[in-house]
Order: sequence, then structure tokens, then C-alpha cells
Amino acid sequence: MEHAKTSFSIALRGFIFALVVTLVTPSLFAQASDRPGDVLGMALVGHQVADLERSIKFFEAIDFKVLEGPGKWTVDKELNKLGNTPGAESRTATMLVQSSVSDVPFTLVLRQYRGVPRQDWSGLSSWNLLSSHIDLTVDGSVSTLLDKLEGLNMLKMPEVQGLPNPRQQQGFRRFAFIQDPDGLTIEYFGKPVPKPGDPPAAPTVSNSSATAQNIDRFGKQAGFNHYAVNVIDPEKARDFYAKVLGGDYPPFQNTGANQIMQNGWFPQATTNNNLRIELGYFVVNKGKNAPPIKFQDINANYAGFRVSDIKSAYARAKEHGAITVSEGGIIDFHKGRAALIRDPDVGGYIMLWQPAK
Repeated sequence: MEHAKTSFSIALRGFIFALVVTLVTPSLFAQASDRPGDVLGMALVGHQVADLERSIKFFEAIDFKVLEGPGKWTVDKELNKLGNTPGAESRTATMLVQSSVSDVPFTLVLRQYRGVPRQDWSGLSSWNLLSSHIDLTVDGSVSTLLDKLEGLNMLKMPEVQGLPNPRQQQGFRRFAFIQDPDGLTIEYFGKPVPKPGDPPAAPTVSNSSATAQNIDRFGKQAGFNHYAVNVIDPEKARDFYAKVLGGDYPPFQNTGANQIMQNGWFPQATTNNNLRIELGYFVVNKGKNAPPIKFQDINANYAGFRVSDIKSAYARAKEHGAITVSEGGIIDFHKGRAALIRDPDVGGYIMLWQPAK
């Protein structure tokens, strides 16, 4: 499959792959004074797939744009050091989608491996440990998107723990869950379109003072707004994502609920605007161990963070129990430096990335 680079993609390249690290402004971390100053924000989500062309076709159908790729099969030595996949061949496509909080698009990296053992985790449920989802909003009812995907024979609607997800729903559809071909759950919320004369919407909050009632779910426009991973110990996971990566989470409260969803706010890299990482705890997972997902496996997912000092960020992660995946720790990676780690709770994959100066 060939994808010519559009003027849209070329114009956005500087935002996403700039080699000069953006200076941290005081307002960037104003919400939490103890945020580490070396974390510039969430830069990307990575998703490992079985068939790159099939995945590109799916994400294009939900308004992602190809920036680069799909690349040819290659033995990328730096990538193999990052994921500890010696000798593997891989292909990559980088896609962009509108951010719900800024004018800088958000990045999704799709990757296919071969020549290395891979397990297929596309059958994970939305509540399984290490299962991930991404969340986007659309203008208007979500039913329009579902109808479009069904017309393209691309609609798959998974069962979701504790929430209804029927194919048909009368009236304005506020939310729905779909799945990509490799099992990544995508949560969609419909952004209501104001009618003439409607009262203004109630104010929302995009920091740790947010509650279930006033959380800024939609942002200023339709688009990407959060990444989520299911965890074992919600307090332990929150502690790591807050202290190591600077997430602005509210204090943990064990309500005894069957589900505990903790939303922490992280700057979108190169902006002062906040996206979220949601840590999901489901009581049905109590006493269970996370599945042995390897970085190269189908439906292995990760969050990528842009940092200004990878040595200090990596050292802090290790001090708080992070498990190193990348061969040798910090490595040279695509004209910058990177390290791949797993959080000490569920083993969620996290990439720390420092572009070249």
C-alpha cells in the first residue's frame, strides 16, 4: 500500500518529529509543583499489529492520517535494542489524529514484527489486566460513526465490563466502544452540538480537581483525549505514574467499588494542554497476574513520553521500581535517546524518548 505524503502531513512533521526539545515553560507544570521538570508530556501511543495495511485501512476509516509508512521490512537494530527483540524484522507506520485539547495532532505508531516469536493477545477483553484502550470524541452522536464502520464492514463492538454497548440505541448516542482488528478497544464519546438558544455548558476541569461530574472529557474539540491501561493495584500504579511521569492525579480513595477509574492529567508533548492517562482497576482481576505480553506481541501497547533529560527520568523510574526492557537501559534511538521500561504494578510498557538537541 502506497501513501503519498500530503501537505497536511508535511506541515505537521515539524510538530511531531522536531529535533529541538521544546523549552519547558512555567505554566506547563503549574498544576502540580512537584511534577518532575524533565518530563515534557505524552507524545504518542504505540500499538503492535498483525497486518500493517489492514490496520492502516481501519484507522484511516476513523479519521487518522498517515504521516509516514508503511515502511519496508527491515532489521532495525536500534528498535530491536529498544524492545529487546534481537534479529527481528519490523515495519512501521506513523499516523496522526486530531487532539481534543490542542491544535497539535496526536501520534499513533503502528508496528508489525516477523522473524521473532509473537503471541496474539487480540482476544483480551476490555477489562483484562494489561488490556489498553484509547479514547476519542466525535462531533454529534456516536451512532454516525458506527453506521459508517458497519457500511465498510469494519465494525466490531466488544463486551465492556459494567457498561452497555448495544449496536443500536435510540436518540442521541453519548458513547460506544469499538475494537480495531487487533483487539485495541477504542472508546468514543459524542460531543453534543449546541442548538440555538441552548444555555452554555457547565464548566469542566482538566486537572486533579476533576471529579466524575466535572471532568473535562471532551476538550475543546473532537479528537484524541486519553490512553488507558488496566492495573492490579490502583494505588501503586497511581503512585508510579504521578511521581515518575508527573501525572496530576487526585488523591487515591478506595471506595470499594467494583471498578475504580483514576484519571491523571499529562501535558500533550510540545503543548501546554492536558491529555489523560486512565488507570483502570476491576475487582474481577483481584488475585490475578498480568498475561506475559512481550513488546513485539500482537496487541501489545505502550505510551511514549518526551523528556528533556533521559538520564534523570530513567533513574527516577528505576528508583520507583520500573523494569528495564531495552538492551542496556538507555540507548541511541533514531537520532535521539530512548529507554523502554515497564511499570512495577501491571508491567505496562512506557517509552522515554529524548530527541536530539
